[in-house]
Amino acid sequence: MTALFDMDGTLFAGDSQLRFARWILKRHGWRRLYLLWLLPMGILRGLHIINTECMKRAFLAYAWRMPKEELLQECRQFVEQEILPALYPCVLNKLRQHQAAQDTTVLCSASPDWWTQMVGNALGFTHTIGTPTTLGSRVPLMPAIPAPGNNKGHNKLIRLRQQLQINRADICYTDSAADLPMLAISAHAVLVNPKDTLARQFPEAEVLTPKKGFRPAVFALGCLLGANWK
Repeated sequence: MTALFDMDGTLFAGDSQLRFARWILKRHGWRRLYLLWLLPMGILRGLHIINTECMKRAFLAYAWRMPKEELLQECRQFVEQEILPALYPCVLNKLRQHQAAQDTTVLCSASPDWWTQMVGNALGFTHTIGTPTTLGSRVPLMPAIPAPGNNKGHNKLIRLRQQLQINRADICYTDSAADLPMLAISAHAVLVNPKDTLARQFPEAEVLTPKKGFRPAVFALGCLLGANWK
């Protein structure tokens, strides 16, 4: 059996990109200056002058010029101290059941592979795919994302096929309509805290409803400012 797992909002509440931004800003307070760059880029995105991928690259400016080894060390601590304790027990139990049955488990996320690979390794996934970024000895202002681009939507299918030769799956775990392509190639769906529109599209899906524990808008703003708002 092949089981596909989304990460953010599926294994744990919230967006790990926001969580990691908060992690860095709390530990390196001067990096809050990145807001001076992020605000105009956000306006350009709102006006549809730049696309989602460009905005994602701009968002990573909080780590600009950080040495690569320091970045990776921050990622390791972030995964150990913030992500692993935040895992939804019910979803983790599903993962452990697949692993006990020796199924192929794939973590496929749009989040940067800076920490996505570490999450996959820590949880024992058979394979992990995140959004790759091009890094030198220091983090660029806007790290490049190799083709086919941001690992979201149909791009997940491209990488699953190119990297793992996966064209069909037995089951897919996700919280988001952004994963409709992954759901389309899967025989069964497990939806985690789905919105009503997504749940209606998959009336036969198993639904898991772990408690989120925070208000999304407040959480997002707090992360952007490096604060623990919930």
